[in-house]
Amino acid sequence: MALNLLKIETSNFICILGITYLDHAGSALFPESLLKGFTDDLRNNVYGNPHSQNISSKLTYDTIEHVRYRILQHFHTTAEDYTIIFTSGCTAALKLIAESFPWIPEGTKQPSSRFCYLTDSHTSVVGMRGITASMNVLSVPIEPKEILLAKSRLPAEEQNCTTPHLFSYPAQSNFSGTKYPLSWIQDIKSGKLCPIKIPGKWFVLLDAASYVSSSPLDLGVHQADFIPISFYKIFGFPTGLGALLVNNRIAPLLRKTYFGGGTAAAYLAGEDFYFPRKSIAERFEDGTVSFLDIIALKHGFDVLEKLTGGMEKIKQHTFALAHYTYTVLSNLKYANGAPVVRIYSDTDFSNPDVQGPIINFNVLDENGEVLGFSQVDSMASLHNIHVRTGCFCNTGACQMHLGISNEDIQKNLQAGHVCGDNIDLIDGRPTGSVRISFGYMSTFEDAQTFLNFIIATRLSKSDAGIPCQSVTEPMTESVPDDHLSFNSADKLSQMLQISDGELRNIPSEADTTGRWQPLEPEAESIRAAVSETAVPTCRKGGKPITIARIYLYPIKSCSAFEVTEWPVGNQGLLYDRNWMVVNQNGVCMTQKQEPRLCLVNPSIDLKHKIMVIQAEGMDPISVPLEDNTGKKAVICESKVCSHRVKTYDCGERIAGWLSTFLGRPCRLIRQSSDVESKSHQKNTKGLSSATNISLSLVNEAQYLLINVASIMQLKEHISARLKEPLEIEELIRRFRANIVINAPESFEEEEWVEISIGALQFQV
Repeated sequence: MALNLLKIETSNFICILGITYLDHAGSALFPESLLKGFTDDLRNNVYGNPHSQNISSKLTYDTIEHVRYRILQHFHTTAEDYTIIFTSGCTAALKLIAESFPWIPEGTKQPSSRFCYLTDSHTSVVGMRGITASMNVLSVPIEPKEILLAKSRLPAEEQNCTTPHLFSYPAQSNFSGTKYPLSWIQDIKSGKLCPIKIPGKWFVLLDAASYVSSSPLDLGVHQADFIPISFYKIFGFPTGLGALLVNNRIAPLLRKTYFGGGTAAAYLAGEDFYFPRKSIAERFEDGTVSFLDIIALKHGFDVLEKLTGGMEKIKQHTFALAHYTYTVLSNLKYANGAPVVRIYSDTDFSNPDVQGPIINFNVLDENGEVLGFSQVDSMASLHNIHVRTGCFCNTGACQMHLGISNEDIQKNLQAGHVCGDNIDLIDGRPTGSVRISFGYMSTFEDAQTFLNFIIATRLSKSDAGIPCQSVTEPMTESVPDDHLSFNSADKLSQMLQISDGELRNIPSEADTTGRWQPLEPEAESIRAAVSETAVPTCRKGGKPITIARIYLYPIKSCSAFEVTEWPVGNQGLLYDRNWMVVNQNGVCMTQKQEPRLCLVNPSIDLKHKIMVIQAEGMDPISVPLEDNTGKKAVICESKVCSHRVKTYDCGERIAGWLSTFLGRPCRLIRQSSDVESKSHQKNTKGLSSATNISLSLVNEAQYLLINVASIMQLKEHISARLKEPLEIEELIRRFRANIVINAPESFEEEEWVEISIGALQFQV
């Protein structure tokens, strides 16, 4: 297949080398040359507030006006036809339209206005109805198939009505990439096409945010009344800047009540007198615009033209990649003939005028059941592939393509599912899907990498007919317990008992906390029973269940520290996940972003009260176990899996050590002991509330447990897909469990509600 592709220098996108970025519909990526041009500009010029009259301010004002011209030029129009109003983004532009459109409310002598929108619209469009409702204006959702049938003209006497109505639709669906006809603009404005049969004059809002990221828009031909855009969708930088292009024929009709700095020609503070500025842009741009970001746009246009040759070439390039990927993806089959994916599309990807570079799908198993999008996202992350999942702020399209009813949406909310979370299946039915999208910097290799990922993770060698790649994660090496000092005679003494029947009465403390907590942090220990000659205490059925391994992970995402017995603290195993590595912005680093974290080997020396950290090629370094909170440590807030924790920095010495080993600026922080993180578990299997449980820097639970028998079954299941077989010990380590057990049956632990280890009791 011959592909018409652009040749983009990868050196311009150093930040994504080694990454397959397939979320261009979410945000474009900025090239190095854009940043260099912008920063050089800032070094060579002084830009002042454009509302002042000095030399630097005049330069800013003139540059902003030049950028307005560049935007109009980009969309093939002029200042005679359109005005550019800068906003914080497309959403702010839509809100501005809803607030300023000349609506006629219900209950007046004139016929009232209507706000109509295509159901395949972004949340920010649908949200406009909240404003129109407050103005007593009715909103009417229109399904795509309905607008195609609405072709009858109004009677002549009704065509003379001047009541303004607004119809909004996307030039390109951000869900499926479907491009809706731009001819609708003129058809609706002329009365040839009526969204609903009602007397009045129709105006058109064209949501172009998704469309203009990869397609040319000619406003000289398709003269919509309002066109909101976000510039990061086109250039990747700057973010937080958008614009509303307003047709000058409707601009004088727009209403505005609030007036901010720079919008008034004159006003009185002591009396109700205000006279707006003549310029529509100045009248609606409240306060000082984000002038440095606007100046960055000039460099965005320059670089985009230089790298690509224009939007038409971007359109052809991105569509060629989408067409190729769609063709291969839609033809992938299991051995039984069942499709590997279900693609949600209104087109067959044969024409770039009706289909954008977006592919929306769900992965299926051999029986046609949907695999949850969170599972697909997690697997993609392990392959360094960046996709988007969920409903993409487009519930209407999600419902239409996935067959989700209005009642389903409400039931899913009651079940705990909200927009943007990772609850991907409810009662076996998907709540969302997976989306990939291409940009001008996307390559054929990106498409191949994604397709190979799907093939390698879903098809066996015989199914695919090509060598399948094993899905691997960096190995975590064990750490010798050189620093431990325990009585070896006790190591094999205590056995594990599992209660898998009804939940028994447990101590009142567990009732209030949802987890067992000792009176003293080091009052109890978990002791591993790994001897074949030891006589276990048996549960019902007579087969023993024993502990095989105990691991703790002092530094989150770093290597495991294996022990034979260990004290239990009030947050789990003592010192388990008490520290974490953060980047220069204070954001937690994991092996997904930095695989070399698995080569950092921490071990705890309880006798000398230190944590020793080792890595190949580095001298060992130690960190005190003593909490430094009281030594004028600066307490800061960090985030771990959506919940906030209080932490403090462990100092320059260890920060330098980690930065040297990992080759990037980072720091080691520790959870502060005076403020405890609380659990945010979604499901406690009917047990008492777990919201008061104290957590370390774990994702959601104090302890993690796996069963060797379950791992063995997994090993058998995946062995056919791997180039080289995985040892059982390798697989066990990849799950990063605290407690590894030997139970007779695989996955029987999934049904347990309580576990007791000696005198300790745990809820699942």
